[in-house]
Amino acid sequence: MLAIEVEFLMGRAVAARWEGRDRAEWPPHPQRLFSALVATHFDLDLGPKSEAALRWLETLPAPELRADPDPSYRTTHIHWVPINDETVKVEKGKVDFRHVLERRDRKERFFPAAVPNDSVVVYQWPSAPGVEEHREALSRLVEGLSYLGHSSSPVRACLREAPVEPTLVPDETGEFSLRIPGPGRFDRLSQVHALRLEDESLQPPLGRTQAYGLRSDIPHSVFSPEALVISFDGGPRLSLGSTLPLMQHLRSAVLARLGDSAPEILTGHAEDGNASADPHLAFVPLAFVRSRHADGSLKGAALVLPRAADSSARRRLRSAVLNPWELHLGPLGSITVQLVEERDPALQSLRFAAYSRPSCQWVSVTPVVLDRHPKKGKLTTEQIIADSCVRAGLPRPIEVRVGHVSVLAGAPPVREFHGESKQTANRLRCHALLQFERPVRGPVLLGAGRFLGLGVFLPIGRWAGP
Repeated sequence: MLAIEVEFLMGRAVAARWEGRDRAEWPPHPQRLFSALVATHFDLDLGPKSEAALRWLETLPAPELRADPDPSYRTTHIHWVPINDETVKVEKGKVDFRHVLERRDRKERFFPAAVPNDSVVVYQWPSAPGVEEHREALSRLVEGLSYLGHSSSPVRACLREAPVEPTLVPDETGEFSLRIPGPGRFDRLSQVHALRLEDESLQPPLGRTQAYGLRSDIPHSVFSPEALVISFDGGPRLSLGSTLPLMQHLRSAVLARLGDSAPEILTGHAEDGNASADPHLAFVPLAFVRSRHADGSLKGAALVLPRAADSSARRRLRSAVLNPWELHLGPLGSITVQLVEERDPALQSLRFAAYSRPSCQWVSVTPVVLDRHPKKGKLTTEQIIADSCVRAGLPRPIEVRVGHVSVLAGAPPVREFHGESKQTANRLRCHALLQFERPVRGPVLLGAGRFLGLGVFLPIGRWAGP
C-alpha cells in the first residue's frame, strides 16, 4: 500500500481547472501531484533514486482519493498582472526603446481557490508492488514538496503508514474525469522542463484521464443521479412560479407519447388506476438560479427515474422524447421541447449534475408541499420534512429551517408558485434548508409534489471537484 497525504497549510487550494481558468480544481488531480513531484525532483536535484521512484510511480494504476466532497469556493475576480520585465523587446526586427515600466504589459489572470472543511487530501494506491524499494526516495520527494497548484497554496506532505477510507474511486461508469499520470509521463515532463528554460509559456500536454465515481456508501436518495434533460426553446418566457401547471402539462404530453402500455414506473399509476405507492418518474424544473443575476426563468426540465428503474424503462422514456416536439400551452402559444444529448451542456441551468452532487446542506428551489398537517405541540413542519427525507432514502437531517422565502438567488417566494393538483390541494407549502451530519447525494425531491416539480433542492456550495 502507498498513500501520500497532502495538507494545504493556508486552508485553501489555489489551482485552475484545465478547461476553465476561472474555476478552481478540486480535488487536485493525481497528475497535478505527479507534476509537482517531478518539479521537486529537478529543483532539489535528488538524483537517480528519485528518478527511478518517479518512473515506478507513473506505472501504478489510478489512485483512490480522500478529499472533502463539499468545499466552498472563493469568488473569482479578474486580476491584471504585469508580466516580467524585459530589458530589450525585439519584435519583427524592431527594438522597443521605451522605459522598462512603460513596456510592462498586463495580462488577465485568475486565482480560483477551493476552501475545504478538511484541508487534508490523501492519494492512495491500495496495491503498489515494489513500493518498499522506492519508499525512502519517495519519502524525500514527498517531504520536499512545497506547494501544490499555485505557489500561494503551500502544503505539508508525507507518506502515510495507514490506509484511509476514500471518497473518490476509479470507476469506468463514474461521472467525474480526473487527469492521471501514465507510463512515459516523466520523460514528457522532463522534455517540457528543458524547453521551458527557453520559453516559459510552454505547458505540458493534457495526458491521460480516468473516470472516477463517488464511494458507493455515500447516502443517496431513491432517485437516480442520471436524468434525461430536455430544453425549452422559443415560445413564452416561463418562470419557476409556473412549475406545477407546466410540469402537469409536460407530464401529460410525455405519457401520451409513451403510449397505453407504459409500465407503472413511468406512468405513476398502478394497474387499478390508483396512484402508485412506489417511486416513479419525476419531472424536475431546471431554471436560472443561484447566480448573482438569476431571475428564476425556466430553461428546461429533467425527467428523473428512481434508481430501481431497469434499462428497458429508461430506453422507452428516451425514445418517447428523442425527437424535438411542440408542447402547446393554449393561449400562451407553444414551446419546442428538445432532448439535450450533451453530458455537460453549455447552458449551466441545464446541467442536472448540479442537483445530485454530495453536500451537507441543501436548499429548496421550489417549495415543499407537506404530506401531513402540522399539529401544535405534537408534529412540527420541521419534523414532517425530516420524515420526508427518511422516506426518500436519506438520513434524517440534523437541522431543518423553514420559511416563505428561499435563500437561493432566483427562487421565488412561496406565494408566487401557482396551480394545484390532487396531491397538493389544501396542503401547506414552505421553503426549507436542510443540514445533514455528513454529505448526502441527490437528487433531493421531497413532499407531496415531488413528482411534479415541487420540493426540489439544490446543494449549497456545489462540488466543482473533478
